[in-house]
Amino acid sequence: MLLIKEEQLTNIVKKRKRISENIEKKVSIIIGDVEKKGDLALKYWTKKLDGVDIKNFKVSEDEIKKCLAKISPSDKKVIKEVIKRIERYHRKQIIRQFSIRERGIKIDFKVKPVERVGIYIPAGTSPLVSTVLMTVIPAKVAGAKEIIACSPPSCNGTIHPYIIAALNFTGVKQIFRVGGSQAIAAMAFGTQSIPRVNVIAGPGNIYVNAAKKILQGTVGIDLMAGPSELAVLIDQTANPDWIESDLKSQEEHRDGLVFLISTDESLGKKIARRVKTGYWMKVDSLEKGIKVINEIAPEHAQIVCRNARKIAGKITAGAIFIGNYTPCAIGDYIAGPSHTLPTGGSAIFDSGLTVFDFIRTYAVMEANSYFFKKNGIIAEKLAEIENLKYHKQSLKIRRTLT
Repeated sequence: MLLIKEEQLTNIVKKRKRISENIEKKVSIIIGDVEKKGDLALKYWTKKLDGVDIKNFKVSEDEIKKCLAKISPSDKKVIKEVIKRIERYHRKQIIRQFSIRERGIKIDFKVKPVERVGIYIPAGTSPLVSTVLMTVIPAKVAGAKEIIACSPPSCNGTIHPYIIAALNFTGVKQIFRVGGSQAIAAMAFGTQSIPRVNVIAGPGNIYVNAAKKILQGTVGIDLMAGPSELAVLIDQTANPDWIESDLKSQEEHRDGLVFLISTDESLGKKIARRVKTGYWMKVDSLEKGIKVINEIAPEHAQIVCRNARKIAGKITAGAIFIGNYTPCAIGDYIAGPSHTLPTGGSAIFDSGLTVFDFIRTYAVMEANSYFFKKNGIIAEKLAEIENLKYHKQSLKIRRTLT
């Protein structure tokens, strides 16, 4: 790991997650093509970018059955157990409806799931089963009526059987072999094969994120989940071997960014010598370490020091892991919260994926003449302040002519 100073940290942090104008232009061309030509454009860009000729984007029921047959009973058991843990956590997030009743008006706060969700599962060197679970389950718990999924095809036009199996176990029946910005565009607009969705969720590379950025507003977008990040704050109580493993786990993510912040110089040096990539800093105090972490605002923050829980309350991160026995990897797989988290410093204003990303809330109001006689003039005065005369008239006519 490279030893850096505070001024160097600022430059490193600023460079994260910038989507260049050049990439946005390329992605805009793909998006426009998919919007106009549908499946024809999907086939063209899949051939051009992935080198695969696709005749049928949808994975057939027969293919799904064959994939399920390739999963060992023990692996099926593991995946289903993790599903239970993630579901249990997300069921606690359900928002309750409520009503207000007073003389003259009734107000109901309503909660409804979106109709259709599109899940994007990136391809990689290994099947991202955990990403399937961490994105589909919040949508399922929210009550989304239909969930579809897109994932890039391999060179022979298939999707990894474990990805398909995990989607099947979570109840996703419509699976499409298409990836990149063209997949995001297909779900945003709909094509002859792929239905239009209301919300798109799931991490991806810079081209996927560029598409999500451009299409936000056309379709609901979860968050810009980019390259993985981990910042670890330690003092002399940290186990160096364990911290080394935690930092190296992030090296397994393509373009992952790793920071080690230590109050103990010798311990910091010892760990940094063992880890190939990333940055480390020596800080004079844990309070200084908190400031450094908050400047990074990382996707994951591990706090392994005295008074870790108190310090965690002062930290800004997508998810926070406390103590020697809580590595970031526990959040990746089995703790329960979704591991789809804000990156690139967006933790200062954004949150990880939750049930809330797949619901919509609204109010239903019903007033009567009594309400206007008692309260109408207040609203009229506000309309008058805003100089909106017909707003005022709309209110006043109900107060004075009943």
